[in-house]
Amino acid sequence: MDCSAFYCSCERVFDPSLEGVPVAVLSNNDGCIIARSQEVKDLGIPMGAPFFKHRDELAAQGVRVFSSNYTLYGDMSRRVMACLETFTPDVEVYSVDEAFLTVPTPEGSPEAVCAAMEARAREIRARVLRWTGIPVRVSWAETKTLAKAASEWAKEKLGAGGEPCVCLWGHPDRDDWLERMDVGDVWGVGRRWGQSLRDLGGSTAAKLSRMPDRLLRQRFNVVLLRTAMELRGVSCLPLEQAPVTRQTLVKSRSFGEPTSDVRAISQAVATHAARAAEKLRAEGLVAGRISAFVTTKRFGSGPHRSGGCDEALPATADTTALVAAARRCLRRAYVDADARGRPYRYRKAGVMLAEIRPEGTEQRGLFPIARVASAADRQRQRALMEALDAANRRFGKRTVVVAAQGCPSTLRRTRDGSPEAPGWEMRRERMSPRYTTRWDELAVVKPG
Repeated sequence: MDCSAFYCSCERVFDPSLEGVPVAVLSNNDGCIIARSQEVKDLGIPMGAPFFKHRDELAAQGVRVFSSNYTLYGDMSRRVMACLETFTPDVEVYSVDEAFLTVPTPEGSPEAVCAAMEARAREIRARVLRWTGIPVRVSWAETKTLAKAASEWAKEKLGAGGEPCVCLWGHPDRDDWLERMDVGDVWGVGRRWGQSLRDLGGSTAAKLSRMPDRLLRQRFNVVLLRTAMELRGVSCLPLEQAPVTRQTLVKSRSFGEPTSDVRAISQAVATHAARAAEKLRAEGLVAGRISAFVTTKRFGSGPHRSGGCDEALPATADTTALVAAARRCLRRAYVDADARGRPYRYRKAGVMLAEIRPEGTEQRGLFPIARVASAADRQRQRALMEALDAANRRFGKRTVVVAAQGCPSTLRRTRDGSPEAPGWEMRRERMSPRYTTRWDELAVVKPG
C-alpha cells in the first residue's frame, strides 16, 4: 500500500478548496519542493527543485505551496496504518506513506486469484479513503519486490486515469510489464547498480530476473541476488512486524537564519537532546554515547566549518543527563571565529546518540566512566521522566522542558515565522494548521 502524493493529500483532507488545484510541499526552511500533486508534475516542476527558482512560475500557475507540516503528516500516517490493521494484523510499516501487508491467498485459478485480490485492493482503497481521506494505491504479488513492481504499474495506471489497484498473480500482462519496467525502477536496485546491470544486458526487471545467480553474486552481492529471486516469485524478504532495534539516533534541524550566538545554538542542541531522550524512552531504549555537532553553510559568503565532539556516558535515556552531556560536547565543538577573526555563521546543529540497546540489557563495566547512581536515585529519575512524558502527552509537546531549552511558551510558538519563536527554529512561513493534534488549530466548520 502506497499513499498517493501523501503530503499533498494530507493538506487536501482538511481544505476542500485544494481539490483539483495544484499543490506543492516544501522541505525544511522552505528550501526545496519535496512533494507534488499530479497537477504540479504535469507542469514539469521537478522533484527537489529549489523553491526560489520556481517561485514565480508556481505563482503564475496558481500552485498552492505549503511548508512541511510533519506533525500533521505523522498523525495522518498513523491513521492510515491503523485502518490497514482492520484487514490484517500482519502489517509492516515501511515508511510514513507506505506499508506491506500479508493476507491469505484465495484458492482457484490464477485468473480467479487475480480478480479476488484486485477486489480486495479496491475494498482497502475505499476504506482508507473513507476513514482518512487519503487516496492510496494497492498492489498484490507473491513477494515484496514484485509487489513494489506492481505498485509502479498502479502508479502508471493512475497517471493515465485508470484504477490504481493491481494484482500480478495471474495477470495476463504481467510478463509484458516486467519486460518494459526499467531495471533502475526495481526496488533496491538504484542508479549505480542500474547502469551496471544495463551494461551486462539486464536493462529491465524481467531481464534481471533471468540473469545467472553466479554472475549476480560475483559482480554484485547477495542482496541483488535476492532481488532477482524475488522477481522470480521466490520470497526472500519476510514481513518485518517487529521494528529493528536502531543503532543510532540523530536529531538535528537547520536554523531559520544563520547565527553565531552560542546561547541560541546551545538551546537548539538541548532541545534536540531532549527530543532524542523522549524517543529513546518511547522505544524502551538507552544510549551509551552522545555527540553534538554544528556546521555552517558550505557555499556562499563567510568561512565554512563543521565541528563535533562526543562523550561516553552510562547507558541512559534520562533527559537531564543527555542534555547536560550534549551541552558539554557543544562547548568543546563550538568555535566562534576562524584564524582571520571572521565569525562563523552556523546554519545547523544537532545531536547523535550511539551504542543504543534495549533498556535493562546494558552491561556495566569494571571501571565505570561516572559515578554509578544508587537504585533509589535511578528510581527517582525514572519517575521524574515518566511525569515529564505524561505532562507533555496531555498538554502538548514542550509544555514542560529543562531550563537549558529556554522558555516553554516561546518554544511552542514555532509557526508562521512568529517573532516570539526562537531564531534557531526552522522557517515555515507557509505551514498549514496542525488540524489533528492541537486544540487551538482544529478545523472550524461554518454553516452555509
